[in-house]
Amino acid sequence: AGMDRMGIVAAAFTHSSSDFGNLLSNTANKAMLRGAEEADETFQRWTRAGQLGDVKVASRVDLNEFPSLDKVAEGAEYKYATLGDRGEQIQLATYGKLFSITRQAIINDDLDAFTRIPGRMGRAALRTVGDLVYAVLSSNPTMSDGTALFHADHGNLLTAGGISTATVDAMRVALATQKGAGGSANLNIRLAHLLVPVALEGAANVVRDSQFEVGASAKNNTTPNSVRGTFEVIADSRLDAAPTVWYGAASAMLNDTIEVAYLDGNSMPVLEQQAGWNVDGVEFKVRMDAGVAPLDFRGLA
Repeated sequence: AGMDRMGIVAAAFTHSSSDFGNLLSNTANKAMLRGAEEADETFQRWTRAGQLGDVKVASRVDLNEFPSLDKVAEGAEYKYATLGDRGEQIQLATYGKLFSITRQAIINDDLDAFTRIPGRMGRAALRTVGDLVYAVLSSNPTMSDGTALFHADHGNLLTAGGISTATVDAMRVALATQKGAGGSANLNIRLAHLLVPVALEGAANVVRDSQFEVGASAKNNTTPNSVRGTFEVIADSRLDAAPTVWYGAASAMLNDTIEVAYLDGNSMPVLEQQAGWNVDGVEFKVRMDAGVAPLDFRGLA
């Protein structure tokens, strides 16, 4: 009694017995998670999700380097395999933003503030992780051996040019003929994904789906397309900064490529709420703990 609408809203925010703040938090959190789930990101389709329990630097074991099995004679002992530490490291970082909803917005019953803004923040969180993943490709970082991820010494830097049956087949061969450390193991890595700028998506789809060879000199070519249906095309506009550069990736389930690690495996952003001090209303904080690192050059080209 005796309170105006703004006073009632203020009491709802601050009174310990009020559920109003919890209702706001629940609504915003659901909208944020829905936005993250609906984010149109591509990196999850070709990277491996991992988890880390803290923010310390971690090293990854080389999964591509498990040695071939030994012949065991009758009555002989089995020998232990040794899995070396490749030396590639990964570390979590925290990414976040604040946003606020004022008492005036609540009084005006601006429900968009409770749903659209958190939803956009959820999408932004996943977009941030996608930026980190594709930055690995475009920045071509130095690996633990002192050589760039894509380099002639790694056997994964091809210069044949545009997307055609011949160039995709050359990339397929480059991946399949990669060898383990010291050249002892034939890894036989298969091309699973073609990562292309949006400008090259159409050309990549043609090469994947055409019945006959693409790029041959003859117009009425009858040579079968040897790479038809052998890879998935993934187009992302982040790659259009270099619209003629395209990449191949092996299956992240079978080979080490790029890992996206999350704190305790939580691949969704976290939303926290508190009563506003700098603003007259409520403040929300969106946080994402993630780390991205290339684990092995052999599964990328």
